[in-house]
Amino acid sequence: MYVTNYYDSGTPKSEGWQLNGKMEDYWTFFHENGNIASKGAFNMGAKKGYWYFYDTSGKKAKEGHYLNNKPHQWWVYYYENSYENCLYQNDSKTRFCLTYENNTITKAKKYVNDVFLQQWTSIPSFKRDNPDFKF
Repeated sequence: MYVTNYYDSGTPKSEGWQLNGKMEDYWTFFHENGNIASKGAFNMGAKKGYWYFYDTSGKKAKEGHYLNNKPHQWWVYYYENSYENCLYQNDSKTRFCLTYENNTITKAKKYVNDVFLQQWTSIPSFKRDNPDFKF
């Protein structure tokens, strides 16, 4: 069954397919101003596959893979003058990112639970501190 949920203002909040009361297949979520907030697929209520996220102005904020409702593999985070290519570890909580400015790697970063933990300004120093990690 195809469902549309609404904000109190009457603006669509989300729309997509449901099966046995759970989100299934492709869904789109909206900001209250009507712009798309995110879009992607579900399997029995869990996010799966490739997802896109947008800020309230409609600009892409991030995109990446989900597996069993957890971030998986490579994600891209977009910022005003840069972007990060991030690889999630098996725990789906830890991600290591390469920051690009003008299409040049400027630093590497580590996040756990979306909290910034550490930054390296050279790839050799990153590799020295994280010898088992491979991008």
